[in-house]
Amino acid sequence: MGRGEMFKLKWSDIDFGNGLVTIQAFNTKTMRQRHVAMTERLIEELKPLSEYATREQLVFGIRTSVKTAFNKAKIAANLRDLRFHDLRHTHATRLVTAQMPLSEVGRVLGHTQPSTTYRYINANVDTARRAADLLNEFNKRQTNGVVH
Repeated sequence: MGRGEMFKLKWSDIDFGNGLVTIQAFNTKTMRQRHVAMTERLIEELKPLSEYATREQLVFGIRTSVKTAFNKAKIAANLRDLRFHDLRHTHATRLVTAQMPLSEVGRVLGHTQPSTTYRYINANVDTARRAADLLNEFNKRQTNGVVH
């Protein structure tokens, strides 16, 4: 989710039973509602907090900025150059690394254009190794006289 989408989440948007977050259309750039699946870790963190809130309260209780809290977390994690938006890029890259098709990654991120999603994917050492491994396999098949 984008920062603005997170700030606007209400507890009524959280469905622990199905493990889904509903991002309301009027809270997105594209004006399209979408669902984001929650990881087990996120459910574990949010569920206890939900017991003290009403359905109409904001999940994170933030209306404008997380700058101070985010900066403290960056310093504590020794990630001084990290920007909040970098987290979306990391998420997209990890999904692609885990073999999720780029078209599905785009839908998860709420993109309407494939070119937007492509800009989110960062090549890294694992990407370079995977490329070399694929070429090694291709070359082995060629050497063994097996052409596919």
